[in-house]
Amino acid sequence: MPSPAPACAISAAVAPPPDTSPTTPPTGAVFDRQTVVLDTDLLFDPDAVTNLIAAARTIQHLVVVTADEVGGWRARAARGVLDAIGRTDVPVIEGVDLGNDQLILDPQTRDELPQPPKIDLVDGIRGICDNTSEQVIWVGCGPMTNLAEILESTPDLAEQLLVTQMGGWLDPTRYRNPDKASHNLRIDERSAGVALRMCHHLRLVLSEHTGVPQTRITRDSLLYKQFAAPDAPAWATMAAANFDGWFTHRTGSWMRDPLTLAAILQMPFITFGEERIRIERDVRLYRDPHGRTIPVSETVDYPAFMNWLTDTVCP
Repeated sequence: MPSPAPACAISAAVAPPPDTSPTTPPTGAVFDRQTVVLDTDLLFDPDAVTNLIAAARTIQHLVVVTADEVGGWRARAARGVLDAIGRTDVPVIEGVDLGNDQLILDPQTRDELPQPPKIDLVDGIRGICDNTSEQVIWVGCGPMTNLAEILESTPDLAEQLLVTQMGGWLDPTRYRNPDKASHNLRIDERSAGVALRMCHHLRLVLSEHTGVPQTRITRDSLLYKQFAAPDAPAWATMAAANFDGWFTHRTGSWMRDPLTLAAILQMPFITFGEERIRIERDVRLYRDPHGRTIPVSETVDYPAFMNWLTDTVCP
């Protein structure tokens, strides 16, 4: 991940009255079978806020946990977006703060973001799991710190959590820096190593399938133009402001997080296959006949994915 962009306003509309209209996605497909926990590092790369909107518009039983926290601002932004989209029912849990500062948010507008109620990370996830007889889906779209914290504190939850994590690579010719583990894993190598080894039910959406030209959103993309339209709703304006901040130093944002969400929604345009994988100390992953069997992303129909994403999130 490149170094942080300068701060940019998220918009004066950060705390509007909630839109209480039904949040039925344009596709009409609502995922209502299980509780889904979205672990997200929004307020930097705008693929995260796009993903939060997609999750809010498709998942009935949704919980949001903020990854790589920065003073609680990611949690406040998540609460603001969810309230604006009409999903006041979705709990937001502030995750672990690693002391990083990658944030796109104008300090002058920070106080306009709502403060979500404080919920202990481990107790909150434990309570969610205790209140259902179903397995709980964990969608990892950031560092694996929160998941490791939960599993180390309550290892029995490893059997109940179905984890789909974005990150890792197996083909060094298709990753931007093969001398390192992928971004989400290397931010907190210890936690990634713990979580990858402790998860009983794990699959990976690999970086060689997410950071490709076909998933890139620019100022010319329909998705961005819809967010930035003069008559767009407040939640779309908030997303557009995140894109604008990102675009000050970058030409595009790759929709890595939404592809991971699509995987748990069982969308047919992403397929998985099993690999035997060795997890190294630096959490780089290698094919190894003696390694652990892990399902990993295998193929993606990118036009179908991008059409689904635009249809799902555009106002």
